[in-house]
Amino acid sequence: MSSAMTPFELENEEGLRLRGLDFGATLTSLTLPVVGKRREVLLGCADDAYPTQQVWLGAVAGRFANRIGGAELVRDGQHWPLNANQAPNCLHGGQAGFHRQRWQIRELEADRVKLALLSRAGDQGFPGNLRVTLEYRLEQSDLVVDFIASTDAATPVSLTSHAYFNLDGQTDGGDIRDHLISINADHFLPTDPSGLPITITPVAGPFDLRRERLIGQDWLSHPQQQQAKGYDHAFVLNGPASEWAARVVSGDKQLAMEVYTNQPSLQFYTGNWLANTPNRSGQSHRDHDGFCLEAQQLPDSPNRPKLGNPWLLPGGRYHHQTRYRFIRD
Repeated sequence: MSSAMTPFELENEEGLRLRGLDFGATLTSLTLPVVGKRREVLLGCADDAYPTQQVWLGAVAGRFANRIGGAELVRDGQHWPLNANQAPNCLHGGQAGFHRQRWQIRELEADRVKLALLSRAGDQGFPGNLRVTLEYRLEQSDLVVDFIASTDAATPVSLTSHAYFNLDGQTDGGDIRDHLISINADHFLPTDPSGLPITITPVAGPFDLRRERLIGQDWLSHPQQQQAKGYDHAFVLNGPASEWAARVVSGDKQLAMEVYTNQPSLQFYTGNWLANTPNRSGQSHRDHDGFCLEAQQLPDSPNRPKLGNPWLLPGGRYHHQTRYRFIRD
């Protein structure tokens, strides 16, 4: 499979350069000039290692990002068993989810690429034929991720980019716990030991990220962090989409990234299980080498109406847009 993967490359006037693969619609590199030097802000590995790495490195998570409890959907008296790739739950759409599928490159221009995927009814257990288009665009200092989907039968949809960022670049081996973060969320979802959300809870302690805070401050001081080996939690965004949902500043203070999204939550993940994943130089990533801010529907919401309604119906249109905006001093 790996030999036939097709890469794509984008570049714009602001100096952003994006590279990706049709396999998993994976983003493999994003570089931009920072203080006169080109800085790599995405974690990656050699192209031929993407089909075997296990951490969704740069890939699209789908048909449903995050966890669905008991790997089962229930709606109107119908049951659909899903692939239980993180038993007993279904994680990021299953073992052969969208991160393991070949997307078609439909359009390619200097600063944008459009990819398409048809996920047939029964794919990883999900109902309905789901048609997805995804556009990656470089707009000034923004990386834009734009999904549109339609279905011929009711199905839950939550697509996200599982890109791992390190704003200090890949040269100094910096740990992302030196980054500063703020997230515009008054509530988050604590999780049980299997990673399933418990109930929407006001932020407090290390989960109160409404004011800028060092990611590593009071590291593992909270039982929720101890259980997850760091942050791996959905934050319920305050909105509106015109305001940034999250802001991160590099350890060296030379680069910031703001995240804008029309999705209801951001999963903040601090790369707690990155160890032994290959990196670009043939060595291994370490835990906390990168962080993810995954815009999505709330985890486990397909079967829990209190967490929102992620079901897409025939005639409906799923539209997810997220912007990662880079701000250089």
